[in-house]
Amino acid sequence: MHTEGLTQKELVKSFTAGGVRRGDSLVIHSSLKALGKVAGGADTIIDALQETVGPSGNLLFPTFNYTRPLPLPFYDPEETPARTGILNEVARRRKGAMRSLHPTHSAAVIGPDAYDIIKGHLAVRAFGVGSPIDILAQMGGKILLIGVGQVSNTTIHIAEEHAKIPKVSWYDPLPTLTIRTSSGAFIEHQLDDSPSCSAAFESAEYVLHKKDLITYFRINSCQCRLMSGSALITEITALLARDPTALLCNWEHCIPCMGTRKILEGQRT
Repeated sequence: MHTEGLTQKELVKSFTAGGVRRGDSLVIHSSLKALGKVAGGADTIIDALQETVGPSGNLLFPTFNYTRPLPLPFYDPEETPARTGILNEVARRRKGAMRSLHPTHSAAVIGPDAYDIIKGHLAVRAFGVGSPIDILAQMGGKILLIGVGQVSNTTIHIAEEHAKIPKVSWYDPLPTLTIRTSSGAFIEHQLDDSPSCSAAFESAEYVLHKKDLITYFRINSCQCRLMSGSALITEITALLARDPTALLCNWEHCIPCMGTRKILEGQRT
């Protein structure tokens, strides 16, 4: 690595060697700290990803601002910052990026299918069937984890929804938030419980690895993982059919996981 950091050319070479192909659509979860020094920072990484997938590929960045604190007085997709890392915040500001209207768990997409991926987010659950990350998976998209593990892999939440795992929210009742649209109009949207808890998602690693569904590669000392979104959903849905509690954490104060356990116990009795 050069003293000024990784270059765009080096990143493209690494992504390509790791299995990213032209025309791919990716949902990207990342840690810039894990990746190390990059010449040009986040913009260089985004440029490298765009170069690797080419003009027909799509890049989806989870631009969640989460539910604590709530985006008050309203959520504005053009102004409300992402709280999911530097790369996602830079990506949502890029020319041509389109961000969904979900007030706490939005997605920003760069690519030719951006509008079709994000347009219907408010019509479904945050991580529900038909949400942007699900759409990307069903169109053959892949998941790229850069320096982060399965705890950050939101597609596992999508698999929970396909498996119809009952959910419980941190909030009772679920709040209704105000959204400012690009036209300046204001609309209301009630949150749902699909985001739940991901603390135990690292349990998915063994299941996916055992089925050879993860391609591992390194960029210097940074561990990266590449996998098919639809294959993950299929495998994790099957796992949850066998054991609906497989991805629930054991922290006694976790309202979502403890609540789901209680519902599942009630279903068995």
